[in-house]
Amino acid sequence: MDTKTNNSQCHDGVLIDQATLLETLIKQWHKAVDEDFAITVFIIDVDKFSRMENKSACFDQILDAIRSQFQRETDFIARFNRKQVMAISSHMNYRQSTQLATRLHKAIASLKLFHPQSPTGRYATVSIGHSTYAPEPNDCYGVLDMLATVIKFVRDAKYEGGNQSKSRLHSRVLK
Repeated sequence: MDTKTNNSQCHDGVLIDQATLLETLIKQWHKAVDEDFAITVFIIDVDKFSRMENKSACFDQILDAIRSQFQRETDFIARFNRKQVMAISSHMNYRQSTQLATRLHKAIASLKLFHPQSPTGRYATVSIGHSTYAPEPNDCYGVLDMLATVIKFVRDAKYEGGNQSKSRLHSRVLK
């Protein structure tokens, strides 16, 4: 597999394509329905990535910092495209996912990767979109709806200046 194509992704050093990433998300979704637990999806986007020097090395360090924050056996982290990472986690409530987003920002900041074009004007930062949802059988809100929501949240975070997280609590999680 060509490592330079946009649809090549990395999960623990193994290249996967976006179809495999989506398949993993769908499997986790079905398991969440069957076992009645919440699923959380994060998309982490490196701010002003195209203006970053030494993109590849910096992204690898950012990816390692992200991986270090996901400790659950069922966590799945993969490169979503050239400047984004998708993380899928389960059995996490909204508060925990928000706290994890905060830890992700701190982990990236602690790298102190010089990036004068970042929203802070000094070091590399990330924008994060995430959502936690507990799907039910025959639910009208589906996995693609959740993915679209998370993509919108990460875009909103970037549009509003970057270096922040956007999320939403779904009422089903509260039941």
